[in-house]
Amino acid sequence: MNFQLSNVLWSRQSTMNQTTQYILTFDCPQAAGLIALCSGLLSRFFAGFSLDRSATDATICKSRAFIVWVSATTSSWRITYATIDRYCTSCREVRLRNLSNLRYTRRTMIITVVSALTVFAETFYCHVPNLRNAPLAGYAQNMVCRFYNETASALIYVFIPSTILFIFGYATILNVRKFTLFNCTGGAYKRSINDNEKDRSPIDSNVNCSSYPIDYIQHSFSCSMSLFNINIE
Repeated sequence: MNFQLSNVLWSRQSTMNQTTQYILTFDCPQAAGLIALCSGLLSRFFAGFSLDRSATDATICKSRAFIVWVSATTSSWRITYATIDRYCTSCREVRLRNLSNLRYTRRTMIITVVSALTVFAETFYCHVPNLRNAPLAGYAQNMVCRFYNETASALIYVFIPSTILFIFGYATILNVRKFTLFNCTGGAYKRSINDNEKDRSPIDSNVNCSSYPIDYIQHSFSCSMSLFNINIE
C-alpha cells in the first residue's frame, strides 16, 4: 500500500494518468490482492468448522485455486508495470518517456490477465478434492502437476516481479538523483548568470567575472548540503 501511494504522490500532473492506470483501474492490485486473500483464507477458516466445500467439491476446489493464483499474479504484475512506468517517465530520453502512455498501459494490463489465465488454466485439470497426503484437501493430484504449479507460481508471482521491481526501482532512483544534481550544478544557474550579464555594462561584467567562481562554488556547496540533508532525513 505504501508503494502504491508513493507512486501516486510522486507522479507529476502530466504523467498521473499513466501510472495510476496500473493501480486504480480495472481489477486494481488492491482488489486483486483482496480477492486472492479472501479466496485463500476463507477455505482455511471454514475448514476449522468442517465446512470447507473446496475440500470436497471439485468445481469449488478448481475455481478457488484458479482465482487465487490469477488474482495474486495480476496484483503483483500491476505494481511491477507501475514501477517500469515510473522509470520511463524519469528518463531524459524522449523515446523512453513516450513509452508511458495509455495505449501501452491498456495493452500490458490485458496481456497480464490473459497470460495469468493461460499459465494457471492447468488448475482445472490438476486440482482435485479429497486428497489425504497433500498440504490441502483440494490440491494438485500428482507430482508433475505440483511441480508445474509451484514452479510457475514461484517464478511468475514472486521471483520475476521482485527482480524487475528491484532493477527498475534502483534505476529510477539513479535518474532522479542525476536530475537533481543537474538542476543544482547545471545550466539553470549558469543561464541565470548569463541572462543577468546581458543587461550589464562591459565594466560590470568584467568586475563580476572575478566573483563568478566564488558564487558558483557557494551555490554548488549549498546544493550539496541540501542534498545531504535530504538523504539523512
